[in-house]
Amino acid sequence: MKKSIVLAAAACFAISISFCQNGEKLPNEKTSKRKFRVADAAVLPALVIQNSPIGSLKDFQKMNPESELLKENMNGYSSSKGMMGSSGTQIGMGGFSGASFNADLGFAVGNNDNINDKSSAQLRVGISYCGIGMSNFINKTDIVRYDTLTSSQTGQTIYSDSLIHRSYNMNYKSQQLRIDVSIIYRTNTAARWSIYGGIGIEAGGAVSAFTDIDYSEYITIEPSNYTSSSYSSSHDRSERFVNKNSYGYAVYLPIGIDFRVGNKSEFFKQLHVFYEARPFINYTFIPELIGITGGGIKSGLGLRFTI
Repeated sequence: MKKSIVLAAAACFAISISFCQNGEKLPNEKTSKRKFRVADAAVLPALVIQNSPIGSLKDFQKMNPESELLKENMNGYSSSKGMMGSSGTQIGMGGFSGASFNADLGFAVGNNDNINDKSSAQLRVGISYCGIGMSNFINKTDIVRYDTLTSSQTGQTIYSDSLIHRSYNMNYKSQQLRIDVSIIYRTNTAARWSIYGGIGIEAGGAVSAFTDIDYSEYITIEPSNYTSSSYSSSHDRSERFVNKNSYGYAVYLPIGIDFRVGNKSEFFKQLHVFYEARPFINYTFIPELIGITGGGIKSGLGLRFTI
């Protein structure tokens, strides 16, 4: 799916460049004063760092009722504490990072043919592909009497204990395809360097959603006065469940710096490299559960071709 989206975006970008080159005006052709026209095409692969909600054990049990691992006795397990979710279940905030991809067309807004030669407003419309996550990790350690040894010489009793460490790692992941719309304001684009900022929103639904549940059990028997070595063993089990597709939206503030590659060649004068950061607030609705909110920042280097 990711490869298909990247290929489709690359094709759109190539078509936009071709359209640009083939759509140049003839020397004697009159210019029309259009108030709304395609100004550029851009692609932006980016890294996303965000606070992802930590779902409670009850949340994951509700989302995955067929899980055999989550039907076990969970008494005594500890987990990260956090705020209360909209359904009254406890959630917290944990780190989550991943990749995203954006492909946009920019539309110049104004009534001047030379709108690209001065500070101007621009409407960007495109697609965004990103990942949304929710996780939790719970664990407990039990001390169990493994053996009792009594000295035949002194009568001293020696106890040998075993430590049993159990843990559950639960991860919900959803890949979403969204429509991305933003309004930005650029400084003088006739200069080689320029900066811009604005506000945007993206909204859409998941193309895949699943939960991974991993259980780990590690047993250690400590050495005693009569044994010089310890013993350990481990046991792991995993499950994966397909969930209903989620949907959501995000509000963000695009901030960027733009560099025009060339000054002489017409092609490279139209080609730009830019860095953009997007601090955002994201809301995702999980059908089996609740609406969850998180914040973060998306940033990366992109390519832009002006028309």
